[in-house]
Amino acid sequence: MPKTRRRRHRTVQRYVTISTVCEVYRLRPQTLWIYERRGLIRHEEGVLEDGRKTVLYSDRDLRRIRMICSFTRDLGVNLAGIEVILRLLDRFEKRLSSTAEDY
Repeated sequence: MPKTRRRRHRTVQRYVTISTVCEVYRLRPQTLWIYERRGLIRHEEGVLEDGRKTVLYSDRDLRRIRMICSFTRDLGVNLAGIEVILRLLDRFEKRLSSTAEDY
């Protein structure tokens, strides 16, 4: 009997501007650029209603920024440690999703 696969629900990706991220998480834009250079997050470019270009962050990036803030502020983890933690989490998520696809 063939395996049946469930269809994944498509979710609508939400994006937030860099100014909103900075305000909500009390970060400076330079801090976000550091995170990007280290490969911790990635921005996308968007266009505002008035035609100006802006930097946008996805839901995935917001979760990562929230984790980074928690690790640095609450636990005192440095960026090198955060890189290791996020890399391990990424590997875990990939394995989990590939295991889920097998069922």
